[in-house]
Amino acid sequence: MTDEDLSVAAWREFCEAMADAGEMVLAPGVPEHRNIRAEGIRTLSRYLTFALERCLERGDPTRPAFVDVQTPIRKYMGDNPDQTYFSAVVSGDRSYRIRASAAGTVAVEIGVYAGDFGANSGGRRLVSAVEDTTLRLNNDGTYELLLTPDPDPGDPNQLRLDPDSTSVLIRTYFTDLQVRLAHPRPTIEAVAAPEPAPMLTPEHLKQKLELAALHAVGSFRWWGRFASQGHQFAPVNTFAPLPDDGDMHTPENVRYFSGDWQLGPDEALVIDFDPSAGADYWGVVLITHWGETVDWLTRPTVINKETAVRRQDGSVRVVVAHEDPGVPNWLDTAGHPKGSLSLRWFRSNAPLPAAASRVVALGQVATLD
Repeated sequence: MTDEDLSVAAWREFCEAMADAGEMVLAPGVPEHRNIRAEGIRTLSRYLTFALERCLERGDPTRPAFVDVQTPIRKYMGDNPDQTYFSAVVSGDRSYRIRASAAGTVAVEIGVYAGDFGANSGGRRLVSAVEDTTLRLNNDGTYELLLTPDPDPGDPNQLRLDPDSTSVLIRTYFTDLQVRLAHPRPTIEAVAAPEPAPMLTPEHLKQKLELAALHAVGSFRWWGRFASQGHQFAPVNTFAPLPDDGDMHTPENVRYFSGDWQLGPDEALVIDFDPSAGADYWGVVLITHWGETVDWLTRPTVINKETAVRRQDGSVRVVVAHEDPGVPNWLDTAGHPKGSLSLRWFRSNAPLPAAASRVVALGQVATLD
């Protein structure tokens, strides 16, 4: 086979793998709703754009670069509009220098991971992590962080790489959407920097396309199973603490209450909780069946500690509905008949708030106590 044929064959195999993956929108547990299935295919395409950028364009751990995992049009496994997620591929046998900023943010957390969601690796493992409360910041809020197999335990700006480390993820929290959108992108470089990348070979193309397909399809399958099984720890339209059985692996002080919702055209879900005990960040996010927020540039999808309207006693009432009920803290379903909702409770010694919920007629919401 010629080099030209190898490249074309690799592309054909890649396209066939993605075509087969589309059948997952017909799997048991997926709602029999034509628009939900359409959005499922769009979600798969978004996973694919991320996988191609991560594996083909930015998949060389000797020449790493951060990928913006979650943008207004690319969402991955339960996005939060109040956060940026920047991921880079790394290798456990070398060191890397990250330059980034915490200026204008609520919080920053950086985690090194082994394994992956999509490459049949058995899930992720959190290797090491650090937060902005520990990092040594410059006067302008910028910082440098060294990832290395042999960190100095006395230096807060060094993180450990294990031999099986595969990626680093920077999560940055905001409460102001415009600040989030304007925040500078972090950078990462190998120490010492290699020569520029050579020309792409057919063999390299084939390998990276295979990895991209594994990542996209594996990620889509993982979330599809998660969504189809539902939040079995909480009945529909109720919310309870979210168990973490291994793959979530956010750094230590992040807790969630979560659950599934399902509403008829003229129904609303009313959720009451009291965040008065306080957390550095909390936010309530509405998620579709495919693990995506609806368009958060044009619809209310998230409410956080700064944007929420509180009641006189300090509690918060969130209303999930297909139409604006005329009260504060509305989350817009954008026509989705079902989905999930979660509250992130980040960096707090206080208990996770309990949520009381009930389904009422849309017209009754404004009259509730």
